[in-house]
Amino acid sequence: MTWNYRIIKHDTTKSIYFAVHEVFYDDSGKITNWTKEPIDVTGDSKNDIADIIRQMTLDIKTPVLKESKLSKNP
Repeated sequence: MTWNYRIIKHDTTKSIYFAVHEVFYDDSGKITNWTKEPIDVTGDSKNDIADIIRQMTLDIKTPVLKESKLSKNP
């Protein structure tokens, strides 16, 4: 199983918003799960925060996922 950060577009009855989530994949690359809540950037040090932001910056270059197109979050 692998994972990365992805932007997911949420379209609710009250609003449309975009958020960064951790998304998990099976061995064939199919999305199997994602974090229910968007990711907070927290860490034990300034370097931890910088590492997370660097990884997010790389990962979010992929296309935006639409929550409505994803299977229900298991």
